[in-house]
Amino acid sequence: MWMLRLLPGMGPETKAPAQKDLTGKTVIKLKPSAALPPSNVNAKSIVATFKEDLYAFHKSCGGRVDLIHALFCQIAEHNGKPPLPPQTMAALLELTMEEMKEVPCIVSDVSLVKAFEKMVKPDDTGANFESKVMVVVRQTTARSNHASVEVEKLRNKFTELHLACAGSATSLFTFFMDLLPEEHRGQYTLPMWNVMVMKCPQQTTVIPLEHFITCFRDSMDTSDTAETIMPVLDKHVALCSDPAAASAAAEKLKKSQQPPQVSERAKEIVGKCAKEIGAFFRSCDGRVSQIHALFCNIAQANGRQPIPPQVTPSPERRASGWFRP
Repeated sequence: MWMLRLLPGMGPETKAPAQKDLTGKTVIKLKPSAALPPSNVNAKSIVATFKEDLYAFHKSCGGRVDLIHALFCQIAEHNGKPPLPPQTMAALLELTMEEMKEVPCIVSDVSLVKAFEKMVKPDDTGANFESKVMVVVRQTTARSNHASVEVEKLRNKFTELHLACAGSATSLFTFFMDLLPEEHRGQYTLPMWNVMVMKCPQQTTVIPLEHFITCFRDSMDTSDTAETIMPVLDKHVALCSDPAAASAAAEKLKKSQQPPQVSERAKEIVGKCAKEIGAFFRSCDGRVSQIHALFCNIAQANGRQPIPPQVTPSPERRASGWFRP
């Protein structure tokens, strides 16, 4: 069900709660936003300057909370901070965690603006807010608008591929991996792709057409164009009509996903930095959330995408007791 956070009178009927005898009692109502600082005058003034940009982002994402949360995580990483936990995102948007689980979960542009107001400190400036926040907002809006245009050029061919493979998650995954640079293909497995990109359970075997198109659009970057994607689509439509070739392609992809062996030279280079690495490990108490944030910062410093969080320890290593989230 669509969950709309709109102006009064636009949503479902609100009923007054049953009255209780509260004589002599003090009642405190707690809301998700109670843990957050209230919007200040400075915040309203600063955010008002960028309202048109925020409205443009809201329009580009359709008010989807999952995409808003992704934006806030990108803003955090842009400023060298770890991704925003879902609980914090819920508090900023004044939602409960149960409401956050609705698919799709939608909020109004008014709620979005209020969430940004809560990010502004009393002594902040417009210039600082623009460089730390709005730069990312504009980039994300541009990416989303670009993806929406390009994916429509591909819709008919996506439909052809989906029909040819009967929506097989394995076939669609093989196509998607073929779009990535070869050195990055080993970072994903089908279960990871199902969860991270397709946003479905990891054991999913069939993906509906519209769901695939929507998730594909969400994953596109400004460098992705219909012209570069179309030849790969044609290749995989042809593969789907040749089961033997399709099976060989899937097997080749599976082999490419085997973790690479660590070379002696790599061990030697890292060994020279063992003291600094050990100091960082002790400073963060080995917490994977902080180690992940560090690796994301390193990736961004070298012009690369953040490291996927799904690259986590095996159940056996977790059970050994060394793993601390």
